[in-house]
Amino acid sequence: MRFCLTEYSAKRRLQSVKSERLNQIESSSDRYLDRLWELAHLPEYQDLSPQELKKIVRKRSKQQFNEYVDTVFAAHRTFRHGYENDAPSWDFLTSFFFTATMLTSIGYGYVAPFTFYGRLFGVVYCLIGIPLTLVTVANVAKFISEMVFRIHYELWKLWMRWKERKNQGLGIDEESKGLFGESEDEQEILDRVRLVRFPPIVVFMFVFLYGLFGAYIIHKNEEQWSYTESMYFTFISILTVGFGDYRPAATNLMTVLVVIMGGIILTTMCMDVVGRLYLKEIHYIGRKLKTNNPFYLIREAKARRRRRAMASLLAQLARGMIFAHRNYSDLALRKERKKERKRGSHVLCLAQQHNGHFKRIMSVPDGQFMFARMPPDPPSDCQVVSTSAYSVRLRWAPAFSTDDQVTYNIRYRLKHTEDGKVRELRGIQGNTAEIMSIDSCSLYEFRITAVSRYGESKPVYLVQYTEPQLSPQHILATRLNANTIELVWEPPYKRTHEVKNYIVYFTDNPEASLSEWEKVTVNGRHVVFPDLKYDWFYMFSATACFRDGQRSPLSRVGHSKTIEVMESISDREDLSETTPLLRRDYVSFAV
Repeated sequence: MRFCLTEYSAKRRLQSVKSERLNQIESSSDRYLDRLWELAHLPEYQDLSPQELKKIVRKRSKQQFNEYVDTVFAAHRTFRHGYENDAPSWDFLTSFFFTATMLTSIGYGYVAPFTFYGRLFGVVYCLIGIPLTLVTVANVAKFISEMVFRIHYELWKLWMRWKERKNQGLGIDEESKGLFGESEDEQEILDRVRLVRFPPIVVFMFVFLYGLFGAYIIHKNEEQWSYTESMYFTFISILTVGFGDYRPAATNLMTVLVVIMGGIILTTMCMDVVGRLYLKEIHYIGRKLKTNNPFYLIREAKARRRRRAMASLLAQLARGMIFAHRNYSDLALRKERKKERKRGSHVLCLAQQHNGHFKRIMSVPDGQFMFARMPPDPPSDCQVVSTSAYSVRLRWAPAFSTDDQVTYNIRYRLKHTEDGKVRELRGIQGNTAEIMSIDSCSLYEFRITAVSRYGESKPVYLVQYTEPQLSPQHILATRLNANTIELVWEPPYKRTHEVKNYIVYFTDNPEASLSEWEKVTVNGRHVVFPDLKYDWFYMFSATACFRDGQRSPLSRVGHSKTIEVMESISDREDLSETTPLLRRDYVSFAV
């Protein structure tokens, strides 16, 4: 009601100003017409020709005409720009203010181009400049939000230390060890994990206080505005609404622009914080509202059963892969030979009969005959080489095809999400690929296919989690020889310069808990494990230790398999009569 009364009084005031201006225009036009009538009926001008009379009338009525034009222009300036005096002009300062408010999509509207080419330039400039400005403002806001999170984390640590000292002073027995103990298992570690959550209300309060402070600065520079009007102008501007009913004076444009740009950055930071913390909860509420549909409940129950069945199948497959070791390789080899016998040879032999016997005279690839138009086989040995917070490296063996030109496609998406958008990489030439720009701590599904001119093969599926930002990235186990493995990794994405050392966990027992794994402290980013078991399966994981005593989450569990001595000998390519039977770095029997 109060708002309606305020708007009604403002409208009445505008109508009164409009009536006053119309009366001024009418009186000025009457004076000009009276002057023309008076000059036209003077006796001394009766004998003059029309051309001479026109020149004299223009000359002697110029003052009244200028007064009429000034009255009309003053009325236009009042209602178009809101200025009684000191109207804006297209100088450098006004143009800079106009450009800044245009790129930030505020657009007060009291200064605007009125020519065709000026308006065309404004449209093209906005199409290019507004996206760049929004990206720049978002990056600056994200940097400030990261600093705010860091300050909040440091204050939280000081608060927790003060509470621990206070409890110790009161005699309360509380564990003073770090977040991760040396002999704790996974469940104990998870029980001690604490979620440090930044309260977004603090950011909202900070933006509100900044608006009050900015309104005070504008009020001191715009003396004709009250503090309430200055606060209204400030919040309307930093929210990029820009009604244009209040406009700063030409002498205060830079001060107002600095205040507004700071407010826009803080508002964007506030939206970024709220989006990161509460966007998933908002989607969760929407999904809960959606589940009121009984058909959706039935469909969701079926989907949960399918997911449980798939998880059970993947668990069985993983146990088979872990415990099979050499038997798994033999089984795969037997399956491959059986498949080759069913498929037959890929070489067609041409023969002729000679003395009752057939003699082969030529071997022609059968791809030119029955297999000429078949799509390639799926790529084999597909595996995840390493992962980081925002990338996954994949590798596979070449697919069999009758076509020389074989490329590969990779389709990937977030698994277990309703709206998981499928992204695709096409035309990969080699046998390796790195998927970039993905989310951290997320489960992804990858589908790898081989493509030739005769079609596309069946997909090979891989499922992999991405690393947390604080964990060691791209952990990779490389086999150096029959019983030696080298483990390398990259530093965490966050707190890289605060890493003190790394702790590497390894085991040859897949059923062992984390407390039973062997561990070694590493100061660099690589370690070599010699004297391992021959032809065995090993699992590795690493964590980063920071200078403040905290530890990062464990990295992805990598794995590697040692090989037998005889297999390594058979793989040698440069064998000769002088080549020793065993490599020099292998331990042989004593002679």
